[in-house]
Amino acid sequence: MHLISVPKVPSAQRVQIFMNIRNARNSTAILAGITGLLFALVYVGLEILNENPEATQSISIWHFPLIWLLAAILFYCVFYAVRTIRGGRVKERMITFSVSVAVATLLTLFWLYPMLAQLMQCFGGSGC
Repeated sequence: MHLISVPKVPSAQRVQIFMNIRNARNSTAILAGITGLLFALVYVGLEILNENPEATQSISIWHFPLIWLLAAILFYCVFYAVRTIRGGRVKERMITFSVSVAVATLLTLFWLYPMLAQLMQCFGGSGC
């Protein structure tokens, strides 16, 4: 019986792998993607829980990734703006900061607010 041996990883490569994991943990894009996924799962779950027939039919295989994408973009812009403010780098990154705030504001006003308002209206005794 032959045992399969695990290849030995040199110590320099182990350190590089560990640093990549540490850097990825602090990545704004990964954090925004995970937060967007959680938001999409909760929103779709509430839509299905609400048992709104029109909403249940409209949440298809195409709508869930779109909700995830838009939520991830929104959270990325918000996280980027917050990290820029907390780091005191607003003057250095004025254009990217302004663009991220503008995109977050537009997504909130024209996508997130109407979507959540419709969901809250459905939960409020009036029905959908």
